Amino acid sequence: MSDWHQSEDHAERAERLLAHGRGPEAEQEIRRAIEIDPVRGEWHAALSMVLDSMGRLEEALASMRQAALLLPEDDRPTASCAELSLRLDRPEDAAEHARRAIESPDAEERVHAILIAALHRLERHDDAELAYFEAQQRYDEMPCCLVAMGDLKAETKAYDRASWCYREAMRQAPSMPQLRSRIAAILAATGRPERALQLHLAELREHPASIETLLACGRLLVSMDRQPEAVDRFRRVLEIEPANFPAHWELGLAALALHRFDEARVEFEIARRLDPEMPLARRRLAEALLGCGEPELARVQLDDAADRLQDDESFEEMFHLASLLLEVGSTSKALPVFERLAEDRPEDLEILRRLAVCRYRLGDADGGVAISRRVLRRAPDCIRSMHNLSVAAMEDDRIVSAFLWTKRGLAVEPSDPGLRRLRSRILTRLAWNWTLGLPTVVRSLLRSGLGRIRSIRGPRRG
Repeated sequence: MSDWHQSEDHAERAERLLAHGRGPEAEQEIRRAIEIDPVRGEWHAALSMVLDSMGRLEEALASMRQAALLLPEDDRPTASCAELSLRLDRPEDAAEHARRAIESPDAEERVHAILIAALHRLERHDDAELAYFEAQQRYDEMPCCLVAMGDLKAETKAYDRASWCYREAMRQAPSMPQLRSRIAAILAATGRPERALQLHLAELREHPASIETLLACGRLLVSMDRQPEAVDRFRRVLEIEPANFPAHWELGLAALALHRFDEARVEFEIARRLDPEMPLARRRLAEALLGCGEPELARVQLDDAADRLQDDESFEEMFHLASLLLEVGSTSKALPVFERLAEDRPEDLEILRRLAVCRYRLGDADGGVAISRRVLRRAPDCIRSMHNLSVAAMEDDRIVSAFLWTKRGLAVEPSDPGLRRLRSRILTRLAWNWTLGLPTVVRSLLRSGLGRIRSIRGPRRG
């Protein structure tokens, strides 16, 4: 048998093995074909498809690039390079490959859609719209481009135009997956969750194993406060793909919302193992650990999360992390986070209150007092600031000042338990100081009295 026929046989066996889900064996067969005929571009493209099926996208892209070099007249390998680059979140490379593929008169419409999506990710929205109009002049029907443009409009909250794009794509290609789910997302964003849920369910009737639709449906149910139904959708995802990170993550969030802390702990631990670099995994795991009564373990996770804090963190997440650090007693880690937040929002009273607590706990009483007074200038009835000032005065042995701050706080909120306990401590301290000081006062009075008597008697004797 000639080498050419041998390589063909290996390639055919690889195709059959891949069809039966036997990726590693298919890889071996197609590599044997490449060894026999290394300049056959089709074999490199086939190897790329095998590697892609096993989730090895980097290797798949390298093989497809080799195929594009060996098949310069065929635009399909270059188009596949564009698609793989986009999936690897390399929009610049994706746009470059897509532009080269579009130069071919036989280029498929989906290549224009890849270019639009790549420009969208690069935030070059005007260029993306230009690419859309270029495709419009070339094709009578272009459902992929309509979907890509709809995604862009949905992100910029141009919901009417996004909805039109998706509905027109559905008219042109009724069997295209995920279109109902995209329209459902628009409906949910515009305050029509019930209608959105109906579309998700319709999509699932046609594509019951669609992971993207199951996840979107579950998230929508969570937003509708229907957690048990959402949990069913997420568990269905794990039946299809046990190592699906978003499903474990969403199950953890749902369990946390339902106060099922043990379940949340398990799900977040799995999520952390699946994606160790996910910044929020440690924080949510720490919340679950706190719910399980494990503050020390929670502190380990939170300290690690603080060390990994990114510069582009949202205000809400930074505030939440700093508050959790304060809760578990990791004040030294919480302080710099609250300081960053206070720089960005110097008028935010909640940040200032917690920053003051950090100062007090770390022994910087003067700094804490200064911040508490700053809060009271903006919110004269702030009970917590009065409480902190009273405690600081008491620790500085300024009992009268402590009593006055407590009295002022109780005038605002007479039933506040913290201030009432503090008042009892202050009164006890005053009574104790008076008891200890009474003998000294009596001795002073006796001495001064005897001194005056002697001074009076002295002249009479003389």
